[in-house]
Amino acid sequence: MMLKKIALAVLGLSCATTFACTTIIVGKNVSADGAILVGRNVDAGEGNHPIHFIRHEAKAKGFLFKSVQSQFSYQMPDRLMSYTGLPDFDGKGQSYEEAGFNSAGVTMSATESIQSSDAALKVDPYLDKTGITESEVTSVILPQIKTARQGVELLGKIIDSQGSGEGFGIAFADKNEAWYLENAGGHQWVAVRIPDNMYFVSANQGRFRDIDLNDHANVIASKGLVDTALQNGLAKPRTDGKFDFFSAYTENGPSNVYYNYYRVWTVQGLFNPGLKNESYKDGVAPVFLTPEHPMSVVDVENALQNYYQGTENDPYTTQNPKAHYRPISVFRAQESHVLALRDKLPLPIANVEYLELGMTALGIYVPFYQGAKIPAEYQDNSNVADSTSAWWKFHKLQALVMQNFPKYAPAVQDAYSKLNADIRKDQGRFEQAYVKLYVRNPKQADKLLDDFTARTVARVDALTEKLTNDVLSQISIDVNAKYLFHGA
Repeated sequence: MMLKKIALAVLGLSCATTFACTTIIVGKNVSADGAILVGRNVDAGEGNHPIHFIRHEAKAKGFLFKSVQSQFSYQMPDRLMSYTGLPDFDGKGQSYEEAGFNSAGVTMSATESIQSSDAALKVDPYLDKTGITESEVTSVILPQIKTARQGVELLGKIIDSQGSGEGFGIAFADKNEAWYLENAGGHQWVAVRIPDNMYFVSANQGRFRDIDLNDHANVIASKGLVDTALQNGLAKPRTDGKFDFFSAYTENGPSNVYYNYYRVWTVQGLFNPGLKNESYKDGVAPVFLTPEHPMSVVDVENALQNYYQGTENDPYTTQNPKAHYRPISVFRAQESHVLALRDKLPLPIANVEYLELGMTALGIYVPFYQGAKIPAEYQDNSNVADSTSAWWKFHKLQALVMQNFPKYAPAVQDAYSKLNADIRKDQGRFEQAYVKLYVRNPKQADKLLDDFTARTVARVDALTEKLTNDVLSQISIDVNAKYLFHGA
């Protein structure tokens, strides 16, 4: 998903077979606490490509934004809001920012790499040198928007005028609603509001099927979307007022069966165990579903940590790196996030970014409230291992466990799961105390918030260090047993 231009040039592969993310969006009426939830795994092309977690300050004066990846540029307006981002370690603070919240309480998660069909790209090719791409989209859009819908409209306007340089799906959300935008070729795009009583899953392929373009409350699209398809033989006229975006524009080659379809099918099976279909064979999975039970943050986390455990397709327990189906959790993940937007809490704690660094199957999601200070260890790192950054502390443990996953992973997963449950209880107590104190003294409440963040990070850090030492101790015993030269 990340570094795609470099990797595609070197490997000669499509983004659908080289890079990957998995996106889950949950409507507020089917979440356990009324929150809108946006989750995504951010999977890189390399195993040592960390991210920073940073906050950009508000800017009174606009500036000319210039991409660090291409020739794309954009004139940023005055009065830009502050926002958080997760840029690449080598992106100068404005490359592949992935996800964050701005000071208006709006969030983005960008992007899910997708690919248009060859036929669509012949008609309207990507503008890979000058069009907007994943590298720029969060940095350009998030400091400007005050609602999710405004984010869709602004990105659509940029695609209309400057084009897009690659295929992507992008989530936007505020406390009231969530939207998901998919593009096609250089200038076509469609965005759909996620129904409040449903959830949505995507895995590196366009997902929108029959769309009612007359439903302006829930659908926004490029003006030429249908005409371009009809005039170039990408679609046939219909009389029911619907348009099949997927059939007209989306790549759907044989690799999708094992690379994309199975992930969507698996997540939908977790949330709808009674769902009986075989969509992993043909990709015709429901676009939106109502879950069989209210969905919590932990439910989304568990789905993003999935690697088909308990089945014959588990590549890690079976120690089979050539497993047929690409798992949801991969070692090359940079980070994973679950963004929770809640309506009836003070803004500093209304929005939470649950952040997991590295491989999700061997990590823990740490809650960072929008108003909290970001710890220094989350802000700096490089592609060379160190002993101070949070990313490398997690990734060292993950690399050790992957030497013998079936032996070491269960203890790590159990320990993180227990701590995760304990942190959730601590969150409940903290939030109750914060709300009471915030009414009387917001500054003291913010101190309470920073104390919670520091305490939580310290607990996670201590457990990660203990687990790393435990695994390394056992590996040392294993190595000695293998090379035990005792003589006759």
